[in-house]
Amino acid sequence: MERFGIIVLLALCLAGCAKQDNARYERPALRVRTLVVTPQQQTASSRYVGSIEAIREVPLSLHMNSRIEAVYVHNGERVRTGQVLMLLDSTQAKNAVLSTQASLHRAQDAHARVKQVHEKGVVTDQKMVEVESQLAQAQAMYEAALQQLKECSLVAPCAGVVSGLDVEKGQHIIPGRTLCSLLDVSAYRVVFTVPEAEIGGVGEHGQVTCPAIDASFPITVTEKSPSANTLTHTYDVAARVHGGTEALLPGMVAVVQMQPSAQDAPSESIVLPARCVLMKTEGPTVWVVNQGQVTRRAITVDGYLADGVKVTSGLQAGDTVVTEGYQKLYNGCNVICDVQ
Repeated sequence: MERFGIIVLLALCLAGCAKQDNARYERPALRVRTLVVTPQQQTASSRYVGSIEAIREVPLSLHMNSRIEAVYVHNGERVRTGQVLMLLDSTQAKNAVLSTQASLHRAQDAHARVKQVHEKGVVTDQKMVEVESQLAQAQAMYEAALQQLKECSLVAPCAGVVSGLDVEKGQHIIPGRTLCSLLDVSAYRVVFTVPEAEIGGVGEHGQVTCPAIDASFPITVTEKSPSANTLTHTYDVAARVHGGTEALLPGMVAVVQMQPSAQDAPSESIVLPARCVLMKTEGPTVWVVNQGQVTRRAITVDGYLADGVKVTSGLQAGDTVVTEGYQKLYNGCNVICDVQ
């Protein structure tokens, strides 16, 4: 009986020591920041990078062989309608005008004399028709010479900004060569490319932002390329910029934010801060808190948005997700939550 009492006493002592050891090595709860999952309404807007262009570009050329006599403008200069941009050597054109003018005067004199005698019946009708034909031919040649002389001056057909000017005084030009272009800057457009997987979701309206001037303007799509680029599988899209004529310049980099098309109605989805999604070998995961303990949970993401990561499965409304302080967590770890 005495031996049995000693055994019981030893068992009680060992149990007490075990409780003290467990208390001594019990891990303290870790403090973390969390958020409660709440579905958000997404409009599926898309961002693209493009460039600002003039609403219209008018190439200017002359249809004659000649030498440049004077250039009055430079690239980037704003010009008005009817302003003379450059002059060509007009020596031959002036001589042609004088020559055809003299021929016209002779034809007019001949026509006047023949008409007088024709009225008296001395000249036949056939002769009168022949003289009238010569007069008409002389008149046409004179007008053509005047037009050629007029073309020795390159005149702006509309107001705009000079672009692509690469000729100088004394340079010989050939007919049809583009001497420069006029950019119609009464309005602007933005041109950007859209991947073929997204072209169907691009709506008609959006906004363009130019970092160079730190300004934004509304836009309306005016043109979508009917076919994709065979190498990049992208479509070219052009949109008219409403406003900005005083601030914008051709060639500026532009960030385009397009609203979704009518068929892409807004939808609710779960969006988490990117910092709380942990990329593991098996895929993306998050730490989820349940009754003061955390467990790692696998999720499925569907790309990145402006405000975080879009989650399509693995979470539901009301779940509590750790956003900060997860570095030392382990499955079953006790946590103290600071809800953000």
